[in-house]
Amino acid sequence: MNLAPLTQLLARCALATALVTSCTSAPSVRWIEGAPDSKGKAVHTIEIVNAKSLPDGWTIWFSMFPQRISALEGSDAAVKEYQANVHQITPGVVKDTIRIFYRASALTRRSWAPEGFVLQTAKGSKPLSVSYEFQPLAPDGEKWVKWNASKRLSEPAAARIIPLPKNRVAEVRPRGWYRLTTGETVIIEAEDPDGEYYAQQTLAQLRENNGGEVPEMTIEDWPDYQYRGFMLDIARNFTTKENLLTLIDVLSRYKLNVLHLHFGDDEGWRLEIDGIPELTSVGAFHSLDYEHQLQPSYDGNADPENREALSNGYYSRADFIEILRYAAARHMSVIPEFDTPGHARAAIKAMKAYEKRTGDASMRLQDPADDSKYYTAQGFTDNVMSVELESVYTFIGKVFDSIIAMYAEAGVELPAIHIGGDEVPSGAWHGEDRHEFYLGRVARLAKEKGIKISGWQEVAGCKNPAIAELLRSVTYSTNVWVTIGPYVNKPYEIADMGFPVVQSNCEYTYADQAYSGNKEELAHSWVGYIDDTEAFRFPLKEYPNIIGVQAQMWTETVRSWEDLCYDLFPKTVGVFERAWNRKALCSEDEFYSLIVWREMPYWDSKGVNYHIPQPGLCVVDGKPVGNSAIPGAEILIDEQPDRITARARFRSHQSVPTTILK
Repeated sequence: MNLAPLTQLLARCALATALVTSCTSAPSVRWIEGAPDSKGKAVHTIEIVNAKSLPDGWTIWFSMFPQRISALEGSDAAVKEYQANVHQITPGVVKDTIRIFYRASALTRRSWAPEGFVLQTAKGSKPLSVSYEFQPLAPDGEKWVKWNASKRLSEPAAARIIPLPKNRVAEVRPRGWYRLTTGETVIIEAEDPDGEYYAQQTLAQLRENNGGEVPEMTIEDWPDYQYRGFMLDIARNFTTKENLLTLIDVLSRYKLNVLHLHFGDDEGWRLEIDGIPELTSVGAFHSLDYEHQLQPSYDGNADPENREALSNGYYSRADFIEILRYAAARHMSVIPEFDTPGHARAAIKAMKAYEKRTGDASMRLQDPADDSKYYTAQGFTDNVMSVELESVYTFIGKVFDSIIAMYAEAGVELPAIHIGGDEVPSGAWHGEDRHEFYLGRVARLAKEKGIKISGWQEVAGCKNPAIAELLRSVTYSTNVWVTIGPYVNKPYEIADMGFPVVQSNCEYTYADQAYSGNKEELAHSWVGYIDDTEAFRFPLKEYPNIIGVQAQMWTETVRSWEDLCYDLFPKTVGVFERAWNRKALCSEDEFYSLIVWREMPYWDSKGVNYHIPQPGLCVVDGKPVGNSAIPGAEILIDEQPDRITARARFRSHQSVPTTILK
């Protein structure tokens, strides 16, 4: 009898058993969401399973929005906020399952749960597997029944597109004006190349809607705002060049003409700068080696070699030149932003590494003797430049020169360099107000180099008349974003000061705000919620020095290209429509009908993800019934012992779940 096959089988079984035992004994993490109390707080639990297998001297790091947490009595280990989103667990009681209880805000979004758990030992670091136990979703079926029933969508006429053509005679023909006449021949009249390009975009959409044919018609159209922009935060989470080019294609469909790229912030520096390799070798990668890379960012990734993690990556000089030319071919200019003097941690850390490597302190950004105490909105305590140092302006001049050279090589116009200027925390510079001094120095530098600068609304707050006048003379645009509550008139107040204002109102243009209160929706909600058509209601009016409108996409909550597109579309389309047409030219229902019938198929053709609204859900005659705002959407109902859930499915996309209790 040949026993070899049996022996081999037994050996394989023994190996499999050993592997299973090894896997099951490896440490892992379980996070358990606590129930909210009457004050909006909850006690959450972190469990480290198979903790006895941890070596001595271990530390576990994880990422979570800063909350200054600490372990409650009865916990088996210590936990604390280390810096901003990075938190630290250190050993306590030796047990097989270590439990840590901490009190924090109730979980607003499931995507805000702690993530990126990384074990650090003397031998190195490695990610830990994590499982989650969430509280049940709040019932919301009846609310969505009403919301969906309020929509009256129908297939739009073939001549209707986004942005909607004005179809009236212009009293004055602004930049971008065109007249398109179709029939046996197509005639395009335009005052400039922009208008000709927009006419071609309109013609392409009309053909798309008519099976390649174009009915006989005449369209006269033009933009109401000369600045129609979109800002993408690449600093917090990176977007590959290939995906950015796809996004530029999509944005050009809506006749946008400004792409604002947020390259530098606390969590990353994403553009190669001549002569300063540390800006990207340090500032574009994350690890637990805080001397050679940045601390883990919002996704918790601690592996600088992981190119799949959105926290890692940058554009080379050649990449950026390609992006500039690609955008210019679609009549879109690019404004690069490097946030200063706050939000500058990535640059500060990079330049410390540069100084250590070269011994050159001529571009130092932070005084080693500066012991100012502050805590930023994002939880940082070390992200403000020491603006009294001359080396700060040497650095900024070097960055300006490198940017100017890239635009020159690309052969495209540099409209402005955005310097940020926002959210300098109280307590920086030992409480002294040096913001105006900094802005004045940078404005003079820009004037010397013959360029314009842009900034967030804080740059318009200078009380010194001479500095304010200097800033006005070199300012290309001012993004006014804090416009809620008592600040509702802030865009007009800053415009009255003589600054060119781009309305970037957070309650309409911030795509990082969630579509609804459902906890499975991504994004933030500090402003509230911006649903699929909220931006279409943007209250705009003609006003001196209001030069444009811009949508913003901050990326703290983004973990993939799919996440990014989901938050953008269709949420931002209302911004793009109203940037072209100051006054709404159709009903909200027609606008959403255009999105469903025209834009969703287009996004699918480009491989771009998008959001569809939740179904309504209720029980009628003992049976669950759902409805959707989108005609033809399928309702997928799942009955569970204590609740019923439903999702809407349209084309290849599904909504987050709607819930009712039995």
